[in-house]
Amino acid sequence: MPRFTVVNYVLANMPKGKATSRKRPASPRPAPKKSSRHSVAPHNPSVEQEPAELTPTIDYEKLARHIVQEQARAQNANVPPEQTSPNSRHQMDGTCEDIPTTSNQAISSDNVTTILDAVFQGSSAASTVSGGMSDTHSTLSSAHLAHGARTLLSASLALSTQLAYRRSWQLLHTFQGQRALPLRVVDICNFIAHLHASHFSASTISSHISAIGYVHKILVLPDPTQMFIVKKILRGCHRLSPTVDSRLPITRDILLQIIKAIPHTISVLDYRIMLEALFSICFHAFLRLGEVTVKQGITSDKVIHLQDVEFQYNGSTPSRVELVLRYFKTQKMNKPVTICVEGSPTLDHCPVKTLHRYLSHSGHTSGPLFQYRDGSPITYNYVSKELSNIIKYVGLNPALYKGHSFRIGTATYAAQKGYSENYIQQLGRWNSNALKRYIRIPTLSL
Repeated sequence: MPRFTVVNYVLANMPKGKATSRKRPASPRPAPKKSSRHSVAPHNPSVEQEPAELTPTIDYEKLARHIVQEQARAQNANVPPEQTSPNSRHQMDGTCEDIPTTSNQAISSDNVTTILDAVFQGSSAASTVSGGMSDTHSTLSSAHLAHGARTLLSASLALSTQLAYRRSWQLLHTFQGQRALPLRVVDICNFIAHLHASHFSASTISSHISAIGYVHKILVLPDPTQMFIVKKILRGCHRLSPTVDSRLPITRDILLQIIKAIPHTISVLDYRIMLEALFSICFHAFLRLGEVTVKQGITSDKVIHLQDVEFQYNGSTPSRVELVLRYFKTQKMNKPVTICVEGSPTLDHCPVKTLHRYLSHSGHTSGPLFQYRDGSPITYNYVSKELSNIIKYVGLNPALYKGHSFRIGTATYAAQKGYSENYIQQLGRWNSNALKRYIRIPTLSL
Protein backbone atom coordinates (compact mmCIF):
# COMPACT_ATOMS: atom_id res chain seq x y z
CA MET A 1 0.00 0.00 0.00
CA PRO A 2 1.55 3.37 -0.92
CA ARG A 3 2.26 5.79 1.87
CA PHE A 4 -0.33 8.51 2.28
CA THR A 5 0.78 12.13 2.16
CA VAL A 6 -0.96 15.47 2.31
CA VAL A 7 0.07 16.17 -1.29
CA ASN A 8 -1.76 13.07 -2.52
CA TYR A 9 -4.91 14.18 -0.75
CA VAL A 10 -4.81 17.76 -2.09
CA LEU A 11 -4.22 16.65 -5.68
CA ALA A 12 -6.92 14.04 -5.47
CA ASN A 13 -9.41 16.59 -4.19
CA MET A 14 -8.51 19.51 -6.51
CA PRO A 15 -11.70 21.33 -7.65
CA LYS A 16 -12.61 20.43 -11.20
CA GLY A 17 -13.56 23.09 -13.74
CA LYS A 18 -12.00 25.65 -15.93
CA ALA A 19 -8.75 25.75 -14.02
CA THR A 20 -8.07 22.04 -14.59
CA SER A 21 -8.99 21.93 -18.33
CA ARG A 22 -7.63 25.33 -19.43
CA LYS A 23 -4.94 25.46 -22.15
CA ARG A 24 -2.05 27.85 -21.99
CA PRO A 25 -1.77 30.62 -24.68
CA ALA A 26 0.19 29.57 -27.75
CA SER A 27 2.49 32.56 -27.60
CA PRO A 28 4.90 32.68 -24.70
CA ARG A 29 4.79 35.42 -22.13
CA PRO A 30 6.94 38.38 -23.15
CA ALA A 31 10.17 38.65 -21.24
CA PRO A 32 9.82 41.19 -18.45
CA LYS A 33 11.86 44.30 -18.61
CA LYS A 34 14.77 44.61 -16.27
CA SER A 35 13.73 46.58 -13.27
CA SER A 36 14.77 47.24 -9.75
CA ARG A 37 14.19 44.65 -7.06
CA HIS A 38 11.03 46.28 -5.71
CA SER A 39 9.47 47.37 -9.04
CA VAL A 40 6.17 45.89 -10.22
CA ALA A 41 5.95 44.22 -13.64
CA PRO A 42 3.64 46.07 -16.05
CA HIS A 43 0.19 44.66 -16.75
CA ASN A 44 -0.07 42.72 -20.01
CA PRO A 45 -3.72 42.32 -21.10
CA SER A 46 -2.77 39.64 -23.64
CA VAL A 47 -1.81 37.22 -20.92
CA GLU A 48 -4.70 35.35 -19.33
CA GLN A 49 -4.85 35.83 -15.54
CA GLU A 50 -5.60 32.86 -13.32
CA PRO A 51 -8.97 33.32 -11.61
CA ALA A 52 -8.54 33.81 -7.88
CA GLU A 53 -11.71 31.89 -7.08
CA LEU A 54 -10.26 28.67 -8.54
CA THR A 55 -7.41 28.47 -6.00
CA PRO A 56 -8.00 25.14 -4.22
CA THR A 57 -9.37 25.45 -0.66
CA ILE A 58 -8.37 22.76 1.87
CA ASP A 59 -10.95 21.50 4.33
CA TYR A 60 -8.61 20.87 7.26
CA GLU A 61 -11.18 19.00 9.34
CA LYS A 62 -11.81 16.64 6.46
CA LEU A 63 -8.07 16.36 5.91
CA ALA A 64 -7.50 15.40 9.54
CA ARG A 65 -10.19 12.72 9.42
CA HIS A 66 -8.74 11.36 6.21
CA ILE A 67 -5.24 11.17 7.68
CA VAL A 68 -6.53 9.28 10.72
CA GLN A 69 -8.34 6.80 8.45
CA GLU A 70 -5.23 6.25 6.34
CA GLN A 71 -3.11 5.72 9.48
CA ALA A 72 -5.57 3.10 10.73
CA ARG A 73 -5.41 1.28 7.39
CA ALA A 74 -1.62 1.47 7.44
CA GLN A 75 -1.47 -0.04 10.92
CA ASN A 76 -3.78 -2.91 9.95
CA ALA A 77 -1.60 -3.56 6.93
CA ASN A 78 1.58 -3.40 9.10
CA VAL A 79 2.74 -0.32 7.22
CA PRO A 80 4.35 2.24 9.53
CA PRO A 81 2.45 5.54 9.38
CA GLU A 82 4.32 8.70 8.55
CA GLN A 83 5.23 11.03 11.40
CA THR A 84 2.49 9.91 13.75
CA SER A 85 2.45 8.85 17.37
CA PRO A 86 0.37 6.20 19.18
CA ASN A 87 -1.82 8.88 20.66
CA SER A 88 -2.33 10.87 17.45
CA ARG A 89 -6.04 10.12 17.50
CA HIS A 90 -6.34 11.77 20.89
CA GLN A 91 -4.44 14.79 19.63
CA MET A 92 -6.79 15.08 16.64
CA ASP A 93 -10.18 14.81 18.27
CA GLY A 94 -9.41 15.30 21.98
CA THR A 95 -11.41 12.28 23.06
CA CYS A 96 -10.75 9.64 25.74
CA GLU A 97 -11.20 6.61 23.51
CA ASP A 98 -8.92 3.60 23.33
CA ILE A 99 -5.27 4.10 22.62
CA PRO A 100 -4.82 2.71 19.09
CA THR A 101 -3.05 -0.63 19.22
CA THR A 102 -2.59 -3.50 16.84
CA SER A 103 -4.44 -6.72 17.43
CA ASN A 104 -1.15 -8.38 18.35
CA GLN A 105 -0.92 -6.24 21.49
CA ALA A 106 -4.33 -6.96 22.99
CA ILE A 107 -4.84 -9.17 26.03
CA SER A 108 -8.36 -10.50 26.51
CA SER A 109 -10.21 -9.87 29.75
CA ASP A 110 -10.37 -13.63 30.41
CA ASN A 111 -6.58 -13.75 30.76
CA VAL A 112 -6.06 -10.62 32.86
CA THR A 113 -6.03 -12.46 36.22
CA THR A 114 -3.46 -14.94 34.96
CA ILE A 115 -1.34 -12.13 33.57
CA LEU A 116 -1.43 -10.25 36.88
CA ASP A 117 -0.38 -13.39 38.75
CA ALA A 118 2.60 -13.71 36.45
CA VAL A 119 3.59 -10.06 36.83
CA PHE A 120 3.41 -9.98 40.63
CA GLN A 121 4.64 -13.51 41.36
CA GLY A 122 7.61 -13.47 39.02
CA SER A 123 9.18 -16.75 38.00
CA SER A 124 6.66 -18.89 39.88
CA ALA A 125 3.89 -17.98 37.46
CA ALA A 126 5.65 -16.37 34.52
CA SER A 127 5.22 -19.45 32.33
CA THR A 128 1.50 -18.70 32.11
CA VAL A 129 1.90 -15.27 30.54
CA SER A 130 2.19 -16.48 26.97
CA GLY A 131 -1.26 -18.02 27.16
CA GLY A 132 -2.86 -14.60 27.31
CA MET A 133 -0.98 -12.99 24.46
CA SER A 134 -0.65 -13.62 20.77
CA ASP A 135 2.40 -15.39 19.41
CA THR A 136 3.79 -12.30 17.71
CA HIS A 137 3.68 -10.24 20.88
CA SER A 138 4.49 -12.91 23.47
CA THR A 139 8.20 -12.59 22.73
CA LEU A 140 8.01 -9.39 24.76
CA SER A 141 6.40 -11.09 27.74
CA SER A 142 8.20 -12.28 30.86
CA ALA A 143 7.45 -15.88 29.88
CA HIS A 144 10.28 -15.72 27.37
CA LEU A 145 12.80 -14.22 29.76
CA ALA A 146 15.54 -16.44 31.14
CA HIS A 147 15.05 -17.73 34.69
CA GLY A 148 17.68 -15.31 36.03
CA ALA A 149 16.03 -12.35 34.32
CA ARG A 150 12.61 -13.31 35.73
CA THR A 151 14.09 -13.58 39.21
CA LEU A 152 15.64 -10.13 38.93
CA LEU A 153 12.37 -8.71 37.60
CA SER A 154 10.45 -10.22 40.52
CA ALA A 155 12.99 -8.79 42.98
CA SER A 156 12.63 -5.29 41.53
CA LEU A 157 9.50 -4.74 43.61
CA ALA A 158 9.41 -5.15 47.37
CA LEU A 159 6.87 -7.66 48.60
CA SER A 160 4.88 -4.90 50.27
CA THR A 161 4.78 -3.00 46.96
CA GLN A 162 3.62 -6.11 45.10
CA LEU A 163 0.78 -6.54 47.59
CA ALA A 164 -0.15 -2.87 47.31
CA TYR A 165 -0.14 -3.00 43.49
CA ARG A 166 -2.28 -6.13 43.52
CA ARG A 167 -4.70 -4.38 45.86
CA SER A 168 -4.95 -1.54 43.32
CA TRP A 169 -6.04 -3.94 40.59
CA GLN A 170 -8.57 -5.53 42.92
CA LEU A 171 -10.09 -2.10 43.52
CA LEU A 172 -10.20 -1.50 39.77
CA HIS A 173 -11.91 -4.84 39.08
CA THR A 174 -14.43 -4.17 41.85
CA PHE A 175 -15.22 -0.83 40.25
CA GLN A 176 -15.66 -1.92 36.63
CA GLY A 177 -14.99 -5.64 36.33
CA GLN A 178 -12.20 -7.14 34.27
CA ARG A 179 -11.38 -5.44 30.99
CA ALA A 180 -9.05 -6.34 28.18
CA LEU A 181 -5.57 -4.81 28.21
CA PRO A 182 -4.54 -2.17 27.44
CA LEU A 183 -7.19 -0.39 29.45
CA ARG A 184 -9.10 2.54 27.98
CA VAL A 185 -8.13 6.04 29.00
CA VAL A 186 -11.75 6.85 29.85
CA ASP A 187 -11.80 3.91 32.31
CA ILE A 188 -8.71 5.24 34.07
CA CYS A 189 -10.26 8.70 34.34
CA ASN A 190 -13.52 7.34 35.75
CA PHE A 191 -11.62 5.12 38.20
CA ILE A 192 -9.77 8.16 39.54
CA ALA A 193 -13.08 9.97 40.00
CA HIS A 194 -14.50 6.92 41.81
CA LEU A 195 -11.54 6.78 44.22
CA HIS A 196 -11.80 10.51 44.87
CA ALA A 197 -15.53 10.21 45.60
CA SER A 198 -14.70 7.33 47.97
CA HIS A 199 -12.50 9.75 49.98
CA PHE A 200 -9.14 8.26 49.04
CA SER A 201 -6.29 10.70 49.51
CA ALA A 202 -4.64 12.19 46.44
CA SER A 203 -1.35 10.41 47.15
CA THR A 204 -3.14 7.06 47.53
CA ILE A 205 -4.98 7.58 44.23
CA SER A 206 -1.66 8.32 42.51
CA SER A 207 -0.23 5.09 43.93
CA HIS A 208 -3.17 3.07 42.59
CA ILE A 209 -2.74 4.60 39.12
CA SER A 210 1.00 3.86 39.25
CA ALA A 211 0.15 0.19 39.81
CA ILE A 212 -1.97 0.19 36.64
CA GLY A 213 0.78 1.86 34.66
CA TYR A 214 3.39 -0.58 35.97
CA VAL A 215 1.55 -3.59 34.58
CA HIS A 216 1.15 -1.98 31.16
CA LYS A 217 4.85 -1.13 31.02
CA ILE A 218 5.96 -4.61 32.08
CA LEU A 219 3.78 -6.14 29.35
CA VAL A 220 5.10 -3.62 26.78
CA LEU A 221 1.61 -2.24 26.21
CA PRO A 222 0.62 1.40 25.60
CA ASP A 223 0.30 3.00 29.03
CA PRO A 224 -3.00 4.89 29.35
CA THR A 225 -1.94 6.43 32.69
CA GLN A 226 0.56 8.65 30.88
CA MET A 227 -2.06 10.44 28.82
CA PHE A 228 -2.36 14.18 29.33
CA ILE A 229 -5.95 14.05 30.54
CA VAL A 230 -5.13 11.42 33.20
CA LYS A 231 -2.31 13.54 34.57
CA LYS A 232 -4.57 16.57 34.69
CA ILE A 233 -7.29 14.69 36.57
CA LEU A 234 -4.70 13.47 39.08
CA ARG A 235 -3.57 17.06 39.45
CA GLY A 236 -7.16 18.00 40.18
CA CYS A 237 -7.24 15.42 42.98
CA HIS A 238 -4.20 17.02 44.59
CA ARG A 239 -5.73 20.48 44.31
CA LEU A 240 -9.09 19.51 45.76
CA SER A 241 -7.73 17.12 48.39
CA PRO A 242 -4.35 18.38 49.59
CA THR A 243 -2.43 15.78 51.57
CA VAL A 244 -2.35 16.59 55.27
CA ASP A 245 -0.59 14.32 57.75
CA SER A 246 -2.91 14.37 60.73
CA ARG A 247 -0.79 12.01 62.81
CA LEU A 248 0.62 13.60 65.95
CA PRO A 249 3.97 12.74 67.55
CA ILE A 250 4.22 10.46 70.54
CA THR A 251 6.55 12.55 72.67
CA ARG A 252 8.61 11.28 75.60
CA ASP A 253 5.93 12.48 78.01
CA ILE A 254 3.20 10.67 76.05
CA LEU A 255 5.40 7.57 75.85
CA LEU A 256 5.68 7.58 79.64
CA GLN A 257 1.89 7.88 79.94
CA ILE A 258 1.44 4.96 77.53
CA ILE A 259 3.82 2.70 79.46
CA LYS A 260 2.14 3.53 82.78
CA ALA A 261 -1.29 2.79 81.26
CA ILE A 262 -0.35 -0.65 79.91
CA PRO A 263 -1.22 -2.55 83.14
CA HIS A 264 -4.70 -0.99 83.02
CA THR A 265 -5.51 -2.14 79.48
CA ILE A 266 -3.54 -5.39 79.08
CA SER A 267 -4.55 -8.28 81.34
CA VAL A 268 -1.79 -10.77 80.43
CA LEU A 269 1.55 -10.10 82.16
CA ASP A 270 3.64 -11.49 79.27
CA TYR A 271 2.06 -9.06 76.83
CA ARG A 272 2.40 -6.12 79.23
CA ILE A 273 6.17 -6.67 79.41
CA MET A 274 6.39 -7.21 75.66
CA LEU A 275 4.44 -4.06 74.68
CA GLU A 276 6.41 -1.91 77.13
CA ALA A 277 9.65 -3.04 75.46
CA LEU A 278 8.20 -2.72 71.95
CA PHE A 279 6.89 0.83 72.41
CA SER A 280 10.08 1.97 74.14
CA ILE A 281 12.49 0.54 71.56
CA CYS A 282 10.40 1.85 68.64
CA PHE A 283 10.67 5.37 70.05
CA HIS A 284 14.37 5.34 70.92
CA ALA A 285 15.57 3.50 67.78
CA PHE A 286 13.49 5.35 65.14
CA LEU A 287 11.82 2.03 64.27
CA ARG A 288 8.83 1.65 62.02
CA LEU A 289 6.15 -0.54 63.52
CA GLY A 290 6.38 -2.79 60.45
CA GLU A 291 10.04 -3.51 61.25
CA VAL A 292 9.16 -5.33 64.48
CA THR A 293 5.65 -6.64 63.70
CA VAL A 294 4.32 -8.80 60.88
CA LYS A 295 1.72 -7.41 58.49
CA GLN A 296 -0.81 -9.57 56.72
CA GLY A 297 0.71 -11.32 53.71
CA ILE A 298 4.33 -10.56 54.70
CA THR A 299 6.58 -13.28 56.06
CA SER A 300 8.25 -12.95 59.46
CA ASP A 301 11.77 -12.98 58.01
CA LYS A 302 11.40 -9.27 57.19
CA VAL A 303 11.35 -8.18 60.87
CA ILE A 304 14.11 -8.01 63.47
CA HIS A 305 15.01 -11.43 64.84
CA LEU A 306 16.50 -12.49 68.17
CA GLN A 307 19.88 -13.21 66.56
CA ASP A 308 19.92 -9.58 65.41
CA VAL A 309 20.00 -8.30 69.02
CA GLU A 310 23.18 -7.98 71.07
CA PHE A 311 23.54 -6.45 74.52
CA GLN A 312 26.59 -4.87 76.13
CA TYR A 313 26.91 -4.83 79.90
CA ASN A 314 28.33 -2.66 82.63
CA GLY A 315 28.97 -5.38 85.14
CA SER A 316 25.71 -7.31 85.22
CA THR A 317 23.58 -4.36 84.08
CA PRO A 318 22.76 -4.03 80.36
CA SER A 319 24.04 -0.63 79.24
CA ARG A 320 23.71 -0.76 75.43
CA VAL A 321 21.89 -2.76 72.78
CA GLU A 322 22.68 -3.16 69.09
CA LEU A 323 19.92 -4.05 66.63
CA VAL A 324 20.77 -5.30 63.14
CA LEU A 325 18.08 -4.23 60.70
CA ARG A 326 18.34 -6.48 57.64
CA TYR A 327 15.21 -5.29 55.84
CA PHE A 328 13.76 -1.79 55.86
CA LYS A 329 11.82 0.51 53.57
CA THR A 330 14.64 2.70 52.24
CA GLN A 331 17.27 -0.04 52.03
CA LYS A 332 19.82 0.15 49.24
CA MET A 333 21.82 -2.74 47.77
CA ASN A 334 20.37 -5.06 50.46
CA LYS A 335 22.84 -3.69 52.98
CA PRO A 336 21.81 -4.14 56.64
CA VAL A 337 22.17 -1.34 59.14
CA THR A 338 23.09 -1.53 62.84
CA ILE A 339 21.16 0.65 65.27
CA CYS A 340 22.74 1.35 68.66
CA VAL A 341 20.63 2.39 71.64
CA GLU A 342 22.37 3.61 74.79
CA GLY A 343 20.88 2.89 78.17
CA SER A 344 20.33 5.51 80.85
CA PRO A 345 20.41 4.77 84.59
CA THR A 346 18.38 7.92 85.30
CA LEU A 347 15.73 7.42 82.61
CA ASP A 348 12.39 6.01 83.67
CA HIS A 349 11.66 2.90 81.68
CA CYS A 350 15.10 2.70 80.04
CA PRO A 351 14.68 1.09 76.58
CA VAL A 352 17.73 -1.16 77.06
CA LYS A 353 16.56 -2.47 80.43
CA THR A 354 12.95 -2.96 79.34
CA LEU A 355 14.03 -4.90 76.24
CA HIS A 356 16.43 -7.05 78.32
CA ARG A 357 13.66 -7.72 80.83
CA TYR A 358 11.26 -8.82 78.06
CA LEU A 359 13.78 -11.27 76.54
CA SER A 360 14.67 -12.72 79.93
CA HIS A 361 11.01 -13.17 80.82
CA SER A 362 9.84 -14.66 77.48
CA GLY A 363 12.54 -17.29 77.23
CA HIS A 364 12.42 -17.30 73.42
CA THR A 365 15.71 -18.31 71.80
CA SER A 366 14.95 -18.01 68.07
CA GLY A 367 12.56 -16.39 65.68
CA PRO A 368 11.28 -12.80 65.57
CA LEU A 369 12.25 -10.41 68.35
CA PHE A 370 8.65 -9.93 69.51
CA GLN A 371 6.51 -13.07 69.77
CA TYR A 372 3.32 -14.32 71.31
CA ARG A 373 3.60 -16.93 74.02
CA ASP A 374 3.20 -19.71 71.46
CA GLY A 375 6.20 -18.44 69.48
CA SER A 376 4.31 -16.91 66.58
CA PRO A 377 5.32 -13.37 65.55
CA ILE A 378 3.44 -10.38 66.91
CA THR A 379 1.15 -8.90 64.27
CA TYR A 380 0.82 -5.29 63.21
CA ASN A 381 -2.94 -5.35 63.73
CA TYR A 382 -2.63 -6.55 67.33
CA VAL A 383 -0.15 -3.84 68.32
CA SER A 384 -2.15 -1.12 66.52
CA LYS A 385 -5.34 -2.18 68.29
CA GLU A 386 -3.71 -2.24 71.74
CA LEU A 387 -2.01 1.11 71.10
CA SER A 388 -5.37 2.64 70.14
CA ASN A 389 -6.93 1.35 73.38
CA ILE A 390 -4.08 2.76 75.46
CA ILE A 391 -4.20 6.14 73.72
CA LYS A 392 -7.91 6.34 74.42
CA TYR A 393 -7.32 5.35 78.08
CA VAL A 394 -4.88 8.23 78.67
CA GLY A 395 -7.40 10.71 77.25
CA LEU A 396 -5.98 11.30 73.76
CA ASN A 397 -7.59 10.88 70.35
CA PRO A 398 -6.74 7.43 68.89
CA ALA A 399 -7.35 8.77 65.37
CA LEU A 400 -4.35 11.10 65.73
CA TYR A 401 -1.83 8.69 67.27
CA LYS A 402 -0.76 5.70 65.20
CA GLY A 403 2.21 3.36 65.06
CA HIS A 404 4.16 5.86 62.96
CA SER A 405 3.70 8.47 65.70
CA PHE A 406 6.72 6.96 67.49
CA ARG A 407 9.04 7.97 64.60
CA ILE A 408 7.39 11.38 64.34
CA GLY A 409 7.90 11.88 68.06
CA THR A 410 11.56 10.80 67.94
CA ALA A 411 12.30 13.15 65.03
CA THR A 412 10.63 16.00 66.89
CA TYR A 413 12.53 15.22 70.09
CA ALA A 414 15.87 15.05 68.24
CA ALA A 415 15.20 18.42 66.58
CA GLN A 416 14.35 19.95 69.96
CA LYS A 417 17.67 18.63 71.28
CA GLY A 418 19.48 20.55 68.53
CA TYR A 419 20.46 17.72 66.16
CA SER A 420 20.87 18.76 62.52
CA GLU A 421 18.39 17.61 59.90
CA ASN A 422 21.09 15.62 58.10
CA TYR A 423 21.93 13.75 61.29
CA ILE A 424 18.27 13.06 62.06
CA GLN A 425 17.81 11.86 58.48
CA GLN A 426 20.69 9.42 58.97
CA LEU A 427 19.37 8.18 62.30
CA GLY A 428 15.88 7.64 60.95
CA ARG A 429 17.08 6.09 57.65
CA TRP A 430 15.24 8.60 55.47
CA ASN A 431 16.42 8.89 51.87
CA SER A 432 14.59 12.16 51.30
CA ASN A 433 13.54 15.25 53.17
CA ALA A 434 10.32 13.52 54.27
CA LEU A 435 11.45 13.94 57.87
CA LYS A 436 10.68 17.67 57.56
CA ARG A 437 6.99 16.73 57.64
CA TYR A 438 7.54 14.81 60.86
CA ILE A 439 9.36 17.41 62.92
CA ARG A 440 6.58 19.10 64.90
CA ILE A 441 8.08 21.83 67.08
CA PRO A 442 5.56 24.18 68.67
CA THR A 443 5.89 27.92 68.22
CA LEU A 444 8.32 29.50 70.65
CA SER A 445 6.57 31.66 73.22
CA LEU A 446 8.49 34.83 74.15
